[in-house]
Amino acid sequence: MARQRPRPRKAPTLKKILRPLAGDSHRRASVDIHRYLRDLILSNVLPPETILSQVEVADCLKVSRTPVREALRMLMEEGLVKAEPNYRCRVLGFDPRELEALYVSRIANEGIAATVTVQSMTDKDVEILAELLRQLRKDEKQHNLRRWLKNHRAFHQMLFCRANPLLQKRMTVDNQRSERYVYNAAQAGLTEIFRRAAIEHEELYQACKRRQPATVVALLTDHLAAAAIDIMAEFAPNWEPTTLRNAARLMRSGAAHLDDA
Repeated sequence: MARQRPRPRKAPTLKKILRPLAGDSHRRASVDIHRYLRDLILSNVLPPETILSQVEVADCLKVSRTPVREALRMLMEEGLVKAEPNYRCRVLGFDPRELEALYVSRIANEGIAATVTVQSMTDKDVEILAELLRQLRKDEKQHNLRRWLKNHRAFHQMLFCRANPLLQKRMTVDNQRSERYVYNAAQAGLTEIFRRAAIEHEELYQACKRRQPATVVALLTDHLAAAAIDIMAEFAPNWEPTTLRNAARLMRSGAAHLDDA
């Protein structure tokens, strides 16, 4: 029997969740609203299938609809919500197809970008990586997931900071969209992913410090593929990530021949 999609949560429940939030300008308000709603979605306070009405969200937050509309647009770009009729959005749940597509994209794009970036890294770039690594350790020790995600994103952005700016923008969006799944892993208690990530981040830093793009590509490929496969195994055990495995295999093979180029 086909599974029925859960019924959307009724909008009035938002009044019990959302608190007034005002910004000093429309732009500032949209950024604040986006961050606020994003945190509530990632932490599952606003669970999958919750309906976010522009009118009701604006009323609850005591702001106009304009910044709410912009905030919801940003959430749609991150894959956290989907547009619905009548100026509403629906919070999306776990989707193994999106997870696989995101990490295939990240493995390919971030790996290619790393070949350009690592060999031209400055000493200042390496210092920034070292500081981000220290912050990640501190965040993990303090169990501050929100700050860990922010610094984790910045760490990965440093690995492609010399790439084509348009490609950088695409990779940043993929990074942001994948954070919901990392948050899922944390909520599910998949601590091994984070313990392994700490080791892998150190290895990536050391390879960048030595300006070894081939090593960085291989390490980055394994880092991303392992995280995605572990998350899938927990939330979608019947999903076989064939495309992801093939992408990782191709990138490892390519990395092995980089030094010959």
